[in-house]
Amino acid sequence: MRTYTKLFGMIAAAGLVAAGGSAFTGAGLSTTGSAASAQYVGGTVSQSVTGGTLASVAYGFTDATNTAVNQVTLTFADTNTAGKTPTITLAGGSPVTFTCAQITAGTGTTSVCDPTPGDSQTGVTGISVTV
Repeated sequence: MRTYTKLFGMIAAAGLVAAGGSAFTGAGLSTTGSAASAQYVGGTVSQSVTGGTLASVAYGFTDATNTAVNQVTLTFADTNTAGKTPTITLAGGSPVTFTCAQITAGTGTTSVCDPTPGDSQTGVTGISVTV
């Protein structure tokens, strides 16, 4: 009887460890869909978002190898971003300042972010979005 009690206790403890470990896997952005970092053609990009729910990120490139970013289109999943102007910061490479358009009711939940004409940023490893 004592062996069964120990065995049951070990199984219960293993179940708690497994449940506790999986509780944190859903935090942050999903790794699937069009907002996933794997959609970045030049490799992978980590993404963080504050103030809204990001539905998708589309990168525009100036080169055929998809490494020089010259436009970022943000689409948000929620309408509470209307009237706000997001800001982005791309990590990696030589920093370039991107200016984003205000999200208005007429454009849905999309904002296009562009650098100074003629500029692009290479070596991008991440993006931070604030609404």
